[in-house]
Amino acid sequence: MKSRMGINFMRDIAFVMCTLLPAFATAATLPNEPHVVVAARGEVEALPDIARLQLQISETRATAVDAKNTVDERTAKVLAAVREQGVQEADIRASQIRIYPDYEWQDGKRLLRGQRVERSVDLTLNDLSRYGAVLDGLVRAGITELGNVSFDLSNRDALMAEALQAAMADANTKAAVLAAGFGRRVAGVYHIDEAAAGPVRQERMLMMDAKMSAAPMLLGKETVSASLNVVFLLK
Repeated sequence: MKSRMGINFMRDIAFVMCTLLPAFATAATLPNEPHVVVAARGEVEALPDIARLQLQISETRATAVDAKNTVDERTAKVLAAVREQGVQEADIRASQIRIYPDYEWQDGKRLLRGQRVERSVDLTLNDLSRYGAVLDGLVRAGITELGNVSFDLSNRDALMAEALQAAMADANTKAAVLAAGFGRRVAGVYHIDEAAAGPVRQERMLMMDAKMSAAPMLLGKETVSASLNVVFLLK
């Protein structure tokens, strides 16, 4: 009876270890020596300082030529407005024009409304103090709707390095506490596995009007995080 209980206990322990440490099943073989495995995390907060705006300029007319001419005029006004606010050419991307038939349904029948022309313009704004002025310029240029507006960090790599340092400190602290609890000390690192953590960006869908820029832009801090799974050898 005791032998069966012991087998069941060891089986349960093995199951828990396999559940908690899937990353190490393929990344590395756990050592035969005494060891401890810890999961650590580090975080750094910062205010976004970059905005990326996606605009779509479109028009439906009887002919593709007429629709394209209208789109070209609006695009020229948009580009002039953002250049006036100091947006550099490298931060402006105007995609190729799309042309396709535009249909609508009436009384169960599909009717051709005309030819639709679309053009996307992507902007990167590296000076958020100009955000309101840029929106004013877009409104004057005839833009009434924005697509995705995402906010990002220009120094994300440096912040990620800080988060990794914090995660490493967290791992060392946890390993030392666990080792001391069993009367041992940390002898060194056997394996480190960095867990993937994608960037988190703030996104907004905005309808634009003449009053939009008068409202203050409130941005929350963004968290840059790093996660580590570390195998420490014990002595």
